[in-house]
Amino acid sequence: MGRFRAILKYELLWNFRKRKFQAILLIVLAVQILTFIVPYILSYTAGQEIQQDPYRALSSPPGFFLFLFAIAVGMNSISEEFEHGRAQILFSKPISRSLIFLAKAVAALIILTVAYVILDVIGLALSYLVYGPQEYMIFSPILILGILLATLVYLSIVFFLGSVSKSSIIAALGSFGILIGLGITVGVLGTFGGYAWIADYVPSAGQSGQVMGTLPPLSLSTGTDNLGGILSQIVIDPNAQVNVTYVVGIDIGQIPPVIQYESQIISIQDITIRALGVAFAYTLPLLLISWIVFRRTEIKE
Repeated sequence: MGRFRAILKYELLWNFRKRKFQAILLIVLAVQILTFIVPYILSYTAGQEIQQDPYRALSSPPGFFLFLFAIAVGMNSISEEFEHGRAQILFSKPISRSLIFLAKAVAALIILTVAYVILDVIGLALSYLVYGPQEYMIFSPILILGILLATLVYLSIVFFLGSVSKSSIIAALGSFGILIGLGITVGVLGTFGGYAWIADYVPSAGQSGQVMGTLPPLSLSTGTDNLGGILSQIVIDPNAQVNVTYVVGIDIGQIPPVIQYESQIISIQDITIRALGVAFAYTLPLLLISWIVFRRTEIKE
């Protein structure tokens, strides 16, 4: 445990000092503050009261922000040890590579947790000030847990690419490439092939839906990016039904072409099981492969 704590401390200090993590945290904070301030300013300018929203505090950050956090924390975690020649020194210490890999993963979780707690506290305060009393502030830990699980999906991709390539640039650009590729593929298949349901089985926001019977209407995305909102909703109402909208094709016979939709009523339990299953189906194998590759890597002069 002493060796593990020493490696963990090293990882935490090194990560908290990284400028790119600090920059991304500041950017996300600024965007989050603007999403509250801008509607308030517009409502004040128009002379109208902003609509009260007791669910506002349960909003998850967009998936792209989760991806940026995963990049900032994970792109150097594995690869930089090899790029800067520290791996040979680190591996010569009386500590197993498995324990080193575990310390890196735990450090990433701690750093992400700290970042999301900061964001959540600011979000709670702004939600209360702008949108009125928040009925479900007590479920903030559930929201943070879901956001962490959603980020782990992207972090596992970054860890995998970093372990295999030993390059921070490949880990970052490769992850961006996968994200962009998935977005384009899912969009094309959904719009032109009627396979929009694929978005529920890859790291993404999934489909857009609306929880039935809530006032004001509560929007709920069904993909892994929104695990925070999904877990919060199932705790609030385990029997909730969600009206989910799917793209089923495009009618090119009209000018301009018209995208066609259909709706399905899906229980929050089914959405939760599917989102968690997809998240773990990506995270666990990718982290396992990353660990195996990290253990078996040979140090070359």
